[in-house]
Amino acid sequence: MAEFCLDCWKRMNHTRKTERDYVLSNGRDLCEGCGRFCRVVEGERTLKFLYDLRHRKKK
Repeated sequence: MAEFCLDCWKRMNHTRKTERDYVLSNGRDLCEGCGRFCRVVEGERTLKFLYDLRHRKKK
């Protein structure tokens, strides 16, 4: 399966979605679009409210 970073993924699919909308890898992999080692898209997130709970800004 091809692996692309979030920037390349958005450029290929003509979308403006953020990392809130996609599950990214924990480690760094080689992006096949730009050739850099970075976090790649593993799939689309289904439960976005869980991402919001884990990454909410603390006052």
